[in-house]
Amino acid sequence: MLPLILLIVTLLLVLLLIFAVRSHPIPLLSQSRILLLIAHPDDETMFFSPTIRALLQAGHRVFVLCISNGNFDGLGKIRARELSRAASKLGISASDVICLDYDEFADGDTWNRNALCQIVMRHVEVLAADTVISFDSHGVSGHHNHASCFEALQTAYSNGTVPRDVQIFVLDSIAIWRKYIGMLDALFSFGRSPFFYMARFRDVAACWRAMWAHRSQFVWFRVLFIFFSRYVYMNSLRRISPLPLTPSPRNPQKFKFH
Repeated sequence: MLPLILLIVTLLLVLLLIFAVRSHPIPLLSQSRILLLIAHPDDETMFFSPTIRALLQAGHRVFVLCISNGNFDGLGKIRARELSRAASKLGISASDVICLDYDEFADGDTWNRNALCQIVMRHVEVLAADTVISFDSHGVSGHHNHASCFEALQTAYSNGTVPRDVQIFVLDSIAIWRKYIGMLDALFSFGRSPFFYMARFRDVAACWRAMWAHRSQFVWFRVLFIFFSRYVYMNSLRRISPLPLTPSPRNPQKFKFH
């Protein structure tokens, strides 16, 4: 009986701590235009839903730029339609979702960072975006297409093509043992990253509805994912910007996170 009581008390303390956690939003102008750069349909739901929901509720406009339509299994057209439906479940207008289908950015292939950089910066300009959000260098799951999104943004900084008034934020990748402990990761996440979004229950429900819209991908392990992944419940992000150093052939320009 005593172990059960201790377990209940511990769970109650954890829940109280989680409810006490507050979001620390990224610094944005009023009614900002934000470009979410992802690699495949369902990335927006599986990894970024707490951020998307918080930004929309704050009155910002969120655009989704998906580089590949996820045609690895020949379901590209289906997955592109699912992306639009899932985005609407999160609150994003279908007209604000762009899903590309270029041969050079096929799902699973190696993507040219310079070509991708040009495409991303073109969309930043056309959409008049003042903020870009994407993956960090590990891409959460280690998928090289996710990492390519980050590399394209790095290249844009190196080439000097990021407008001065555009901010870039990346989603923290974390240790695998923390990825699947759900809300409990608030104990380890809060205070470690400068920007943090904690989903509310209605945001989690919206994420579940959006994941169900990705019907072609809704296999058993994704069912487990939406229940146990910490990315369904919280996002921690960092801003990237170039260090004020003069690059040289032997010392290429580096980037700082803050």
